[in-house]
Amino acid sequence: MIDENVIYCGDALAFMASLPDECADLIIADPPYSLPKDREFGAGAFFDSREAWLAWCKQWLIEAKRLLKPRGNLFVYAIHRHACFLQSYLYEIGLEYRRQIIWTYENGFSQHQNAPACHYEPIIWFAKSRESTFHVIREPYKSTERLRHAITKNGKVWKPHPAGRQAGDVWCFPTLAGRRFAAERTEHPTQKPLALSRRLVQHFSDPGNLVVVPFVGSGSECVAALETGRRFLGSEINPEYVRIARGRISAASAQLVDEGPEERLGQDVSTKSVPLPPQDRDV
Repeated sequence: MIDENVIYCGDALAFMASLPDECADLIIADPPYSLPKDREFGAGAFFDSREAWLAWCKQWLIEAKRLLKPRGNLFVYAIHRHACFLQSYLYEIGLEYRRQIIWTYENGFSQHQNAPACHYEPIIWFAKSRESTFHVIREPYKSTERLRHAITKNGKVWKPHPAGRQAGDVWCFPTLAGRRFAAERTEHPTQKPLALSRRLVQHFSDPGNLVVVPFVGSGSECVAALETGRRFLGSEINPEYVRIARGRISAASAQLVDEGPEERLGQDVSTKSVPLPPQDRDV
């Protein structure tokens, strides 16, 4: 029996290898990108060459395939110049390509002057099959003025959806830079926005499902899982980041107890009992 809603402090490969086949409904992986600044993440997160990094990635991607349920989804954060290597290998091992999500943000910055600033990160989406779990994402219509008048398409009167237009594969979420995100931001250098994590969890899994997070970092995906009525299992090799993530999860659990899931507006949360805060576990 697997303990749930737990973050293990240890190596991601060892953590994944300890889990049973086809246990995960959703895997969200935010691994090191094979960049010099990966040294910030601590021992075991930096590789001397792209070849060494890719060989390591292939090991945990094979494990991810083993862990996925038949309708399970895998999302991998990447960087533009290295995403192609991961995507090619996911094809090789027989997973089904679903889409490449472009996470774009306008509040990024660049340290280079010889090329345009990079204001996006690719998120690779693969699955066991094309029938993997997906709930349509809706966004507000850009123009409300035109919705006041009837629109005819192919001889039929088009009616706007009350929840908004169907979102595409370019998602705009600001990074956690600046004063307006001070309350959410932690000391983790590449913390993912909670709003982005919620979208992945809420629309690519079902309430009650198990979300596996091999590289927990600041814990955004784990918090999103709690808030939307999912279960999670995660690992993180850096003890300081484990401390940060566990603190966020404890705070989110306490808030859920105080508010009740039904009070978290705009989120597809389960009506099941609130998960208990995770226990401290090390591998």
